[in-house]
Amino acid sequence: MSEHPEGFTPSDDDSENSDDEAANMGESQPVQGQVRHNNISARVPDSVGQGVLSNGVMILTGKFEIVLDFALRMGEQQRIVARCILPRAVATQFTGALRENMRIYEARFGPLPTVPRPVTSESEHSLDEGGDPEPRPEESSAPNHPENQPAPPPEPPNIQDIYDELKISDEMMSGCYSNAVLIRHSGTEFCLDFITNFFPRSAVSARVFLAAPHVKPLLNSLERSLEPPPGTSQDFA
Repeated sequence: MSEHPEGFTPSDDDSENSDDEAANMGESQPVQGQVRHNNISARVPDSVGQGVLSNGVMILTGKFEIVLDFALRMGEQQRIVARCILPRAVATQFTGALRENMRIYEARFGPLPTVPRPVTSESEHSLDEGGDPEPRPEESSAPNHPENQPAPPPEPPNIQDIYDELKISDEMMSGCYSNAVLIRHSGTEFCLDFITNFFPRSAVSARVFLAAPHVKPLLNSLERSLEPPPGTSQDFA
């Protein structure tokens, strides 16, 4: 994810070839050289430049790749808006870059906002009356009664059930590859540019916008997904 000026540098062996050898190079030897990419000047295709808004991320972890499924969970039609495929090494660098961008954000704007949670009906009732919520009946009289036992924790969602509720187009099924990520932010949003650094020029393969409260859950899920040992698993943000 480091930034370098673009250019093409011939290898030392090629630069020392005679004119005759250079003329026959295309027939007898492959052309070799070094390419340096600049993520900031990566080409942005018209189909990608507008970007997509996401308010949820699902992470599929394989042995060699990380798949980021950015979802838009709003309204009746919940769908996958971008599927980005990163090598594990790039995903690790992405995690560090995201953590650094969060640090810069908090140094400038203060703590990252959190995702608001719905107010419970009990809290709404107490607030409407303008008083404190009524104390619950004493449970010490029947501590072993089934009604007094804490409810079991909810089971984690099944990945198949989640994807059954999400629409993903056939064109997006295979996703887009990325071997670099450029991160920018304002006071309210983060912009993630997933980039392919290939010759002759870098290009943005996907652009995703996340509201600031959704960035910390994404970082937490990435860190959990990249924990050893590597294997096939899934995580949700």
